[in-house]
Amino acid sequence: MIDVAIIGAGSAGLVAARHLISAGLRPVLFEAAKTIGGAWTPSSSAVLQTPSPGNKQNDNDDDHPASKMWSGMRTNLSKYTCHFTDFPWPEGTSTFPTVEEMHDYLQSYSDTFLQEDPSSCEFLMQCRVTNIEQLQSCDTAAAAALDPDNEEANYKVEWLDIDTQTTHCRDFGGVVIASGFFHTPCMPSFLNDNTNSNNDSNGKRPQIIHSSQYRTHNHFKDKNIAVVGGSFSSLEIAADVSKSAARVVSILPSIPWVIPRWIYKFHPLLSPESVGSTKTITILPSDLALYQRTQPFQGEVTELTPEICQERHRYVQSLVGRKQRSSPLGEPSNWNEPTIVAISDEYVDLVNEEKIQAIQGRLVGIDDDGRLQLDTNCDTSDALSDIDYVICATGYKPNLHNFLSSEILSTLDYDQEDKFSPLTLAYNTLHPSLPNLAFCGLYKGPYMGVMDLQARLAAKLMSGSISIEDEAYKSALKTSETMRKSKPRQQFPHFYPDLMDTLVQVLNQDDSSDCDGKFGIVVPPLYQKDERLREQCRLDLEREIKRGQDGSRMPKLVLSSILGNWSYDRKIVHLQSGKHEHVSGTVKYSKYWTRDC
Repeated sequence: MIDVAIIGAGSAGLVAARHLISAGLRPVLFEAAKTIGGAWTPSSSAVLQTPSPGNKQNDNDDDHPASKMWSGMRTNLSKYTCHFTDFPWPEGTSTFPTVEEMHDYLQSYSDTFLQEDPSSCEFLMQCRVTNIEQLQSCDTAAAAALDPDNEEANYKVEWLDIDTQTTHCRDFGGVVIASGFFHTPCMPSFLNDNTNSNNDSNGKRPQIIHSSQYRTHNHFKDKNIAVVGGSFSSLEIAADVSKSAARVVSILPSIPWVIPRWIYKFHPLLSPESVGSTKTITILPSDLALYQRTQPFQGEVTELTPEICQERHRYVQSLVGRKQRSSPLGEPSNWNEPTIVAISDEYVDLVNEEKIQAIQGRLVGIDDDGRLQLDTNCDTSDALSDIDYVICATGYKPNLHNFLSSEILSTLDYDQEDKFSPLTLAYNTLHPSLPNLAFCGLYKGPYMGVMDLQARLAAKLMSGSISIEDEAYKSALKTSETMRKSKPRQQFPHFYPDLMDTLVQVLNQDDSSDCDGKFGIVVPPLYQKDERLREQCRLDLEREIKRGQDGSRMPKLVLSSILGNWSYDRKIVHLQSGKHEHVSGTVKYSKYWTRDC
């Protein structure tokens, strides 16, 4: 049996192992941590994480080195999107799972598919891969498949056993890179060791941390906090830390569209008495509303025109409604640029109630007296004073240069500084010049359904179940190159349903036309051939839609719509006495009234 090395035992690594086993290959998973789960491993610590210089975590830390999660964090996509194609969530799972539920799901997945026969799968825990290089025997002519009767190796893998501090080397027939896209934290460019307040001698500078170090709002009780960035984590951390902080300032490089986890759309009424195409307000998880097919798949969009940008802005605005427009945050102003979307239930409400101060601009420096210098595109520079902590939710860089050989990196046209798309790959998974080397989940905005299809593609190619023609490879590489060079760049390089459909086409499946499902909603279980699981998925979606139409979710939506300050002016006429009175004033509706008690 041919061994295939998998780098990483997070969600991408586990699903890759599962499909390699199904294809008759033997996966060997390398994981630097003590446990599986990757980024979805709950933090064992409730205190602020302070990695050693260079953003490297101590090998002996209890926290998983890939964990980026904080206490109380939930997924921003529902359980219908956050799972693999053939492994349903257990009954009773939260609609938006917690970090703990996500980790339990991955552990159950591993127990179900990878632990039944130890001889079919090997885990090398606390083993950090330090080098992968292509052997001379591996060339494009060998790309057809891994022959179980042929022990010829294609890649050499070297690693460090963290526990024993010993180095090892072994040859493999193939390699799957599943080490995660969000790896090395990025900080604002002006920061260096001299400006980091953690080493500040006079104590005037704020302490600067990356969002990956954030664990709980309790650490910031009665502190003044600045959160830098316009990403999902930036807005969610700003909302979370406001529970304890005295002051929260959100510094946004651009104004995003802020979508709550639950949104309403007009959807066909699902009830026995409904007739034809009768539609009604339906409150759904945002991903079920966003990821729907309105027309047959016609290929991925690789370049954005102003017209496409404007159309997307109009669509997102229709989902958000007027609430953001009337808030101090406001809406994005330049609709010729790509849409930037963030998901947060509380952020806009907290801005409306002045619990968060939102400022559009960039953090460009910190003075000796601790004032934050901001570039707000105005004639004069702005500064923030009396800030105790700066939390930088400023993204990540990949770390492939830490273990892939220079020859492999050159073939992939790797750019360490590119946080958008650092590699040129066919279908975000393969390169024809690197046979039996595949990437799984290594792109900005990875979805579990995409990881599943990438893993299936890698396993079928390595086992010889399918092949890809040279022209198809060239076309796919050209698409990747175009996306990398495109200006302006989209928020994410791929639209999730389009990438799913692209992978299905490459896999030569016959069921892609049924991926629309009953309601046009795109979810992973519809991308596999087990009709029992597909039908169960359709029933689950039908129940979710019916719950969205039964009125039980309406009170929360109504409450959210009336939050804020309202002026009233009333004339009162007493019918019996004829007396006239005039009453006016302001009423404040708040979800956060306990803060003022």
